[in-house]
Amino acid sequence: MEQPKAINNPMLVGAMELLKADNSTKHRDFFLQELLKAHFLTPATVTPKPERDADGVVRMQPDSQVQVPMLSSREGIRYFMAFTDIQELKKWVKNLEEGQQLFVFGFQDFAGMVRRTDSQCDGFAINPGGANIRVTRNMIETIQEALAGGKPPQG
Repeated sequence: MEQPKAINNPMLVGAMELLKADNSTKHRDFFLQELLKAHFLTPATVTPKPERDADGVVRMQPDSQVQVPMLSSREGIRYFMAFTDIQELKKWVKNLEEGQQLFVFGFQDFAGMVRRTDSQCDGFAINPGGANIRVTRNMIETIQEALAGGKPPQG
């Protein structure tokens, strides 16, 4: 499998550690700042499977369908999975299969998927095999409302 470009979010990982240790307004604000800057690895299944063109670039067909797997909490709440780096992804998916498709999504990508009217998902879980920070639909809506009003989101 071709390794994806290095995705690392050390500041977000640090913010999550601080937040878990002390859920203060200061740490929530820091987490939100880093969340908005982060890029996450997300496994997906693309049908039909993308193929490499003559230049070696992987291309999806215009009618391709992308399925992003979800996980469910004990309460039955569904979340998309977001990984801060390849090491966190491997905690969840022990052996990446040859040809496993990985997408790089940011906060707004997940927000768009969660807020779709046909979405069965209530948010996204960051590093579900580790820190397991859940960003819920309500949090997403609050963050987007603050951004739309020209304000930084606050914890």
